[in-house]
Amino acid sequence: MYKGVITDRCQSGVPGFDELCSGGFVRNSVNAILGGPGAGKTIFLLEFLYHGAVTYNENGMYISFEPDVVELFKDGMVFGWDLQELDQEGKCKFMRVSPDTDVVELKKDLTKAIAQFDIKRVCFDPITLFGATEENPARLRAIVLDLVSLLKRLNVTVLLATETASTDTEEAGITSSDVRSQYVKFLVDGIVDIYSSGLGGLSDRAVRVAKMRRTNHKRGPIPMMINDKGMFVLSKKTEL
Repeated sequence: MYKGVITDRCQSGVPGFDELCSGGFVRNSVNAILGGPGAGKTIFLLEFLYHGAVTYNENGMYISFEPDVVELFKDGMVFGWDLQELDQEGKCKFMRVSPDTDVVELKKDLTKAIAQFDIKRVCFDPITLFGATEENPARLRAIVLDLVSLLKRLNVTVLLATETASTDTEEAGITSSDVRSQYVKFLVDGIVDIYSSGLGGLSDRAVRVAKMRRTNHKRGPIPMMINDKGMFVLSKKTEL
């Protein structure tokens, strides 16, 4: 389907993942990383930024709508990633942003920081909290579209952590039909689903590339695991 088409790739840094999608994310694309609580979305984002800065010499930025950045630094150290040092060096900047932040203000801050620190990779976690106080569906869609459109113009590769329903959230009346999740799915260039059954064992976790424009990709769920080195997709070439 894409034979003969050369597309510049942004390698994820997650061992085994890039084999699923022709060498990595399409450079300067916007992608959603979907999963329920505890699936591994934040680890995927942190690994993407850490290896971007350390392995591929591409500066990154992490926009957190929920966890404090100190907690993210602690999460990284579990895997030997000194994210605080990278933040101090300007190689991987971490920003805690209120979900109620006006989109115009956020766009202004993003544009300034991306230019100042020569940012090539940007992560949002979780994008489903952005515009949390906006209840008008039409206005909410416009806000999400406005942000995604800006990101596509800034020449950065973007990952948006997007929460999906678990059994607990479904029982609480929260489902994956959350309007923010649905809008994000239609607007992004790529969708990666991360699954966790919570049962343990080798088959407990899996990853699936559900959508990626201009890319041949493997369709089915592929087993993956998380150990003290980070996340690994269990392909034939993966070295643990």
